[in-house]
Amino acid sequence: MSNAYIVFERISVQDANCIAGFTYGFPAITHFLGFGHALSRRLSATRQLTLQGCAVICHRHQIHTYQPKGYGDYVFAQSKNPPTTRAKAKEAPPIIEEGKMDMTVSLIMSCPDLQVSQAAEINVLAQTIMNFAYQHRLAGGAIQNITAIYILDKDEQKLLRIFKRLLLPGFVLMDRSDLLASHYETLKQQQSNAELVDAWLDFSAFKYQAKPKLKEGELEPTEKTEAEWVRMDKPAKGWLVPITNGYKAISDVYAAGEVTNARDTTTPVCFVEVSHSIGEWRSLHRIQQIADTLWHYHHEQDWYLCRQGEQTQPESATNALENVADDNFEDDFLNSLK
Repeated sequence: MSNAYIVFERISVQDANCIAGFTYGFPAITHFLGFGHALSRRLSATRQLTLQGCAVICHRHQIHTYQPKGYGDYVFAQSKNPPTTRAKAKEAPPIIEEGKMDMTVSLIMSCPDLQVSQAAEINVLAQTIMNFAYQHRLAGGAIQNITAIYILDKDEQKLLRIFKRLLLPGFVLMDRSDLLASHYETLKQQQSNAELVDAWLDFSAFKYQAKPKLKEGELEPTEKTEAEWVRMDKPAKGWLVPITNGYKAISDVYAAGEVTNARDTTTPVCFVEVSHSIGEWRSLHRIQQIADTLWHYHHEQDWYLCRQGEQTQPESATNALENVADDNFEDDFLNSLK
């Protein structure tokens, strides 16, 4: 195999961390790249294999929130931890404030130069990866079940159709930092003192605008004019959401052991802050290239970011559904997976 893909089909995760920077609702993309990096380190030590990039497809999510009064704002359901250590002392365990969620996601990772061709060897490797995956956490949550792991290496377009048949219905997290950059440039032309955070809030905040109800004969609204509050649209179309996409260094890189109480004394330390951007949940049937969905690490000066490949314009609604015709190769291959 010259450039294979490893598919983790429908990973069920319990109590995953759903807070990322200023946002909440889904784990940061760094969690998933970190999961792939941990697996890659173990595979490189045992089988001289590496995993590169990670595509995230969400099938189901449930945030642990509730409404205390049955209406109004939602709050996170908190727990007291540890639940039993202070029972003898008759002290209530402390509440650890955290946001958790249950989710079912599928992951696609690239595995270049995988020299495996026999079906038996592929099955053994898939089982090895499965065993490694169960030993790790994903986004801080416990992996409850993985439906299957597939190691595929076929024509790109055939693989794309296979992925869609395996993983639909599902939504792929896409990088739309290009929309944030273009909207920021437009905003600066309208407001000279506009900042990047203003452009980011246009995508992430709920904004309403008062629309005056002018009576007959009125040309301009007055203090007594009634108004209707109208929800303002986002600067672009699509299921756009705020995300965290990496970190920004805020200090120099300190030598190993120089910073007190660091995690270990063998790794250099650098203090960072979370970087925010814009993402889009795009239905899997609209994806045209597998490589476009893979997130990769990107390092440039003080920025440590997660990025995807070259962005393409989203398809229009009229041609979003592609014609997926029956293919003998697909049917035979999918039947062999059962």
